[in-house]
Amino acid sequence: MSAASPALRLALPGTWQELPLGDDASITDAVAALVRAHYGRRDDQATFRARQRDRLAEAARRARDAGATQYHLSLAAPGGLAFASSVAEYRPGLPLGAVDDPAAVADELVRVLSPGEAGAHWDRFAAAGGAAFEKGDGLVLRTERRLDPPADDRDAPVAIADYWLTVPGSAAVVLLSFTTALAALAPLLTELFDAVVGAAEWSPGGGSPTGSLRAELIG
Repeated sequence: MSAASPALRLALPGTWQELPLGDDASITDAVAALVRAHYGRRDDQATFRARQRDRLAEAARRARDAGATQYHLSLAAPGGLAFASSVAEYRPGLPLGAVDDPAAVADELVRVLSPGEAGAHWDRFAAAGGAAFEKGDGLVLRTERRLDPPADDRDAPVAIADYWLTVPGSAAVVLLSFTTALAALAPLLTELFDAVVGAAEWSPGGGSPTGSLRAELIG
C-alpha cells in the first residue's frame, strides 16, 4: 500500500485478535500465545491446542502468501459466543482503468469478476448472487461462496463473503474477505459482515478501530 493510499480501519464487534503477517516464526509465536491465552494449559486439551495452533498458523500464512495486508481472528461475538470467523484485507492490483469514479471502477471490476459476453457482465454478476451497495461516496460489491471439505476431513464447511470496496480517489479496490466455519448461519453472518463493512472508515494513516466506531456498530 503506497503512502498516499488511504488505510481502511475496521470496527469489529466482540473480541478479535489481529495476527502479524511477517515471517513464519512471528506467525507461529503469535498463534501459540493466542492459543495459550484462549484455551489454557490443561494436559487433556494438548491435542486440541496443537490442532488449533496448526490450523490458525496455516490460515495466517495462506493469507500472507496471498498478499493480505491485515488479518483478524474472531475470539468471541458480543455476548461472549464464539462464531469462528476471520477477516483478511487485500489490495489486489487489478486492471480497473485510469478513471477514479467509483461507478467506473465498479463496472471494470464486474467485468473482471464476471467475464464473458460483452455488455452482460452485470447480469452475470447478479445471477451468480453478486450484490452492490453504496458506502459513502464509494461503492461495495459483495460475492459469496461456500467451500465443502473433503469427505475424509473433520473440518466444517466454510462460508466466504468477499467485499470489494472502491478506494477514494483511486482506480483501485480493497478486498475484505470474511470466512466463517458456521456455514449454516451464513445469511445471518452476512448481515453482520455487511455492518462491519458499512462501519469501516477510510483514514490517511493506519491504526486500530476507534471506540466510537465500535460502539456505533454493536450499539
